[in-house]
Amino acid sequence: MNPLLILVFVASALFAWSMGSHYTGAVMGTAYGSGVLSLRKAQVLAASAALVGSVVASINVIDTYANGLVPHVSSVDIASAQLAAAIVTTISTSFKLPTSTIQIYTFSLLGAALVGGLPIHDAGFGFVILFWVIGPLVAFGIGFILARLGLKIAGQGQRVLIWFVVVVSIYSSFTLGSNDVSNAASSLVALNLLPVRLAGLYGGFFMALGVLTWGRLLLERIGHDILKLDVPLAAVSQLSQALSLTIINGVGYNASINQTIVGGLTGSGFAVARNRLNWKVIRNIVLNWTVSPVLGLSCSALLAVILHVLFSS
Repeated sequence: MNPLLILVFVASALFAWSMGSHYTGAVMGTAYGSGVLSLRKAQVLAASAALVGSVVASINVIDTYANGLVPHVSSVDIASAQLAAAIVTTISTSFKLPTSTIQIYTFSLLGAALVGGLPIHDAGFGFVILFWVIGPLVAFGIGFILARLGLKIAGQGQRVLIWFVVVVSIYSSFTLGSNDVSNAASSLVALNLLPVRLAGLYGGFFMALGVLTWGRLLLERIGHDILKLDVPLAAVSQLSQALSLTIINGVGYNASINQTIVGGLTGSGFAVARNRLNWKVIRNIVLNWTVSPVLGLSCSALLAVILHVLFSS
């Protein structure tokens, strides 16, 4: 295998690893923050369910990203975009700032495409951006409604609710695989290096590895810093996220795992526990959502220039 294709596989693996470490909090933060699961149990369950979701439920979304955004993309451009996205995601994790890897990767693709003079599927980008906006709003709405309707009733069945939090967190981890592995795996499909299912397995493996090795940082942020959680609030927030992602994945698009969990936390907290919301943390997270895609685009454009020079000689 030539060095450029090796670089594509390495970039895909690094990006999948960075997403796993970054999104552990989004799928297990509520169970950990409410004291339902220990750190190690949360990581093992999240890694296992994300791997399964990557293999069995990611085909539609991988297809969208492999074929729908930047036609005729080259190996150099894909490697640039995925390396840039992995770098920006890892920086965000180190600062405990939840971001959207979907947005980072899409803008990284855009940066590489601009450097390479590639055509861009405007409608594809438009729909992706539309679902970015819809995802957290849907999660906020579901969280608000469920909190208003269900928390008093739910609080009376605490033991049942604890199991519910575990099940919904596992389900959310499954949707991490179905929703986000496409960012890393779609490159391997677009370049005809792996079939869809095997690409999902490849990305899912490294995503699970990221959960297990560096998932703790954002478990703390999501579990403790945004909203002071009890078991009923944990259940409502996590269910809001999972339902939102399932709806959007069902039509072949993805939404931000982090934005939907923050939307669910904010919606449920706004409904019944506004005094527990940490608005300063929420403000910093929202600010990072606007900055990180720009960093992805800039980093990808720079890497694309460098890699085009290296691999054209």
